Amino acid sequence: MGDLHESANVPFDEDGTDGTPARPDPTPAAPVLPEHLRPVHAASIEESHRLAARFIALAPSFHDIENDDYDEDVAEAELLSVALALRCTRTVADRIVHDSHIAVTQLPRTLIRLGSGEFPAAWFDRILRRTRHLTPRQMEHVDSAASLWPATLTTEQFHQRLSRLLSRLESQQETPAHLTPEGRRRVELLPTRDDGIGCLRVIGPAPEILALAQRLDAAARAVQSAQSHALEAGEAPPVDPRGTVAETAMTASLALIQYDLLGGAAFTTDGVQVPKPRFRLNITVPVMTMLGGSQEPGLLEGTIPIPATMARELAGQSDTWYRVLTDPCSGAFLPLPAEVYTPTRAMLEHLRLRNTTCAVPGCARPTSWASEADHIEEYNHGDPERGGLTEIENLHLLCWQHHRAKTAGLIDPTRLPCTPGLPGRTAWSIQDRVHVIVRDNEDLASPYMTRELMDSWTRYQEELDAKRRALERLKNPPLPPY
Repeated sequence: MGDLHESANVPFDEDGTDGTPARPDPTPAAPVLPEHLRPVHAASIEESHRLAARFIALAPSFHDIENDDYDEDVAEAELLSVALALRCTRTVADRIVHDSHIAVTQLPRTLIRLGSGEFPAAWFDRILRRTRHLTPRQMEHVDSAASLWPATLTTEQFHQRLSRLLSRLESQQETPAHLTPEGRRRVELLPTRDDGIGCLRVIGPAPEILALAQRLDAAARAVQSAQSHALEAGEAPPVDPRGTVAETAMTASLALIQYDLLGGAAFTTDGVQVPKPRFRLNITVPVMTMLGGSQEPGLLEGTIPIPATMARELAGQSDTWYRVLTDPCSGAFLPLPAEVYTPTRAMLEHLRLRNTTCAVPGCARPTSWASEADHIEEYNHGDPERGGLTEIENLHLLCWQHHRAKTAGLIDPTRLPCTPGLPGRTAWSIQDRVHVIVRDNEDLASPYMTRELMDSWTRYQEELDAKRRALERLKNPPLPPY
């Protein structure tokens, strides 16, 4: 990775319109705002104050993996503590801690302006997001330039200056291999929306992505043409997994055909044996939704809501249904009894319903992919009678990293006594400094459906009583007043 040219002794500060280096406006003019917007402007200044204070407070939580004394488990325990303090996942906390370290160590002058309220929080956040790939030396130039930009810039002017500065820096240094278009080849599953929509993103060099899109488009057009000819000839149309083309006698859209081609594609693994999934794909559907008596949504993998119509359709396509027992009032998942030392498949499925992600608070790694069953109270292999039992109340699913941290003693869970029919609770201690109590997941649909049924029954009883009283009045009319 080459260094910046030494000939660039002139700072990379963005120039003013007259070619002179920009300098911060000593008395930036505050915008003239109507009365009702002045508190909004004051709040934006306060937001800058708070963001700077948070960066300064969280910077010491950063553990540099390049340091010789770096301890992965200690760093993870600190990260979980930060996640609890911020009330976010460990992934988000990791990003915030890293940003705090960068802000304090590599953007100190711009951070001072942020803390004074002069620099907008959104601008500082954009600098952090746009400069994640830069070297510390390049960050010095960014800090030097941004700390001198006048606060009277418009947001558009700020974006232009930042883009221009980054282009100049990047043009003088070789791009790291992992940041080149070839190095960024990957497929990402984006966060699932609450309306049941998922998104899979393919990233790679533009020529490869365009070639893939062209092949997919050409294949879809060929299939669409074949569907049209098949319909004219009275034959079964190709690529019609739902039967809608044959049913409507209309060809599918190109977008739908492309989707079906991707969904039905076979993966060639050159003879590599792919193990069967450890868990089935869980879609939890309330029984009243299945019967069409409610529009309560289903849940995919315990976290992703899907519409009732979609849940019913998926359930109808399944060959096997599994019964999930829940308490009708609290929604707590009712455990199955322990029978053997090794957790049964049913027990593992129950644990996955109770915690759809790693049980450690702040961790969002799904338990359906690479989780490990763990005894909360350690099993005593020498004397099983004195150790923790293999039962639902003494088991949880952890990701491999937090399983290791628990074994190392950095994370210590304690299962609290539970009331039958209510969700259980686990007390977590992280490095014996942070303590929190986490309540188990519960089936949110059951209490709602129970209340709905009870309300319906109450209304039914009231209507019966009203009809009974009306019938009594007809049979025994009141005496006339005269």
